[in-house]
Amino acid sequence: MKFRTSGVLRLLQVLLLALACQTTLANELMGFLTVEISGLKDTTGNVYIAVYDSDSTWLSDTTVLSKKVAISETLDGDLVRTELQLPLGQYALSAFYDKDDDGELDTNFIGMPKEPIALSNNAVAKFGPPKYADAVFTLGAEPMIQRIFMKEL
Repeated sequence: MKFRTSGVLRLLQVLLLALACQTTLANELMGFLTVEISGLKDTTGNVYIAVYDSDSTWLSDTTVLSKKVAISETLDGDLVRTELQLPLGQYALSAFYDKDDDGELDTNFIGMPKEPIALSNNAVAKFGPPKYADAVFTLGAEPMIQRIFMKEL
């Protein structure tokens, strides 16, 4: 006697196999980024990190990922170290030390930061905000480290 798989059971098996393949593929296309921040003069409070994936959203409120990092929980020597997981691709990041613990980057009347900041690739401002092209990096399958220096402008 032969066992016959019903059409519904067969369809369910195919769907489960497709889901397993999709999950595996999605996991394989993720990259791991370690962000190491140095130059902090205070070891209390929080650092906020924002990740961008395009020139059009660079330094705006539209981010791929935002993360609040408690300094006391991530301090390793004189570095604040945190891990991010992102899809493979090109990104740029910004970070700021929230001196007054209000969750926002304070700026002066012309928009210059009043709190310490850091940017990927340690991009530097030249007559305005740093360019996305100066801060962009490519996250591949191999884990990556972005070492950035926090400074006041």
